[in-house]
Amino acid sequence: MKVYSIFRSVHFLVLLCLFTVEGKKSPTGKHTCRKGLLFQVTENLYIKATSLKSSVPKDLIKNTRLLKKTTKMLFMTNCNVRDQLLSFYMKNVFSHLGVGSDRLYVISAFQVLKANMNVCLPCSPSTRITSAVKKLKRTFLKLGEKGIYKAIHELDILLPWIQACIQT
Repeated sequence: MKVYSIFRSVHFLVLLCLFTVEGKKSPTGKHTCRKGLLFQVTENLYIKATSLKSSVPKDLIKNTRLLKKTTKMLFMTNCNVRDQLLSFYMKNVFSHLGVGSDRLYVISAFQVLKANMNVCLPCSPSTRITSAVKKLKRTFLKLGEKGIYKAIHELDILLPWIQACIQT
């Protein structure tokens, strides 16, 4: 069992290294996109997110959701919502996590994922925050520390959105 765990960790690190290289410019000066690698990193994120969720307190707030169905539609069609939502997770959620192997994997993978999604699904960034992300942040801040746990437990909502976005 321990050997399998080590194998999965090494496999994940190799993917991250490959993924980091993919986001760089090729000799022709163009960024390269590998959707297959995006899909693999997302699959590995499912495993790491499950482990991360088990390491934080349970989400006991059942009457509030950060990631709503309307946000999903915007995530799929509006690249600024996608970019801002991924940035929200990196800046507002993951920045509050302590150091641990699964936590570091999730943070690193999310950074690489966001950078490479921007290569595969280019977007002209907007400095103006979208209303969907503004509402999400407002709800997140109202929940205080519990908002961090809610956001982590909602990774199982966000990761399928990312996969669906990559596949389209």
